[in-house]
Amino acid sequence: MAQIGVLLRRLSAGALAGFLATAWQGNSLPDARLSLFRPSGALAAEKTTPYVTTIDVNLRSGPGLEYDVVTTIKSGTRINVAGHEGEWLKVVSKQGNPPGYILDRFARPLEEPPKTSAAALGTYVTTAEVNVRSGPGTQYSIVSRIPKDTRVEVVDAEGDWLKVQSKHGKPSGYVSARYLRRFSPP
Repeated sequence: MAQIGVLLRRLSAGALAGFLATAWQGNSLPDARLSLFRPSGALAAEKTTPYVTTIDVNLRSGPGLEYDVVTTIKSGTRINVAGHEGEWLKVVSKQGNPPGYILDRFARPLEEPPKTSAAALGTYVTTAEVNVRSGPGTQYSIVSRIPKDTRVEVVDAEGDWLKVQSKHGKPSGYVSARYLRRFSPP
């Protein structure tokens, strides 16, 4: 009867870890094989830059529209970006999930404050009845409504959302820029 033996030993060195498997049969010399792997948390150790999403955005399994949607990331969510691939940002997870990709136009670096163009500030007119939201996105609650053809004062901008200030004591809030046009006196 031949004897078979296997010995496993866990090894680690820095961010790498692995197993040394030693196997033998009968009186033969042991055959040692080393198998290395990255622990699931190692992706979090990858150099990343903090970004924040500017709208609800699909996270895809690869850098292109042909890749599957893995999940949707809500507007205003902080993400960790490990690099650019064309117009796609590589997003890594601190929980060890596989990386995903979003279009770069739907996020901005966190270190940069949102850029408010002086050209965006001023008086606008609503082009439809609009919802005023508590934050810059549809996931925020509606705080009031403004009728069509109403003048509003824009005091700030965040992505495609403009912050409007009420002259009548109503709460300030955000309106999608697509429902506003610059006011031009007759």
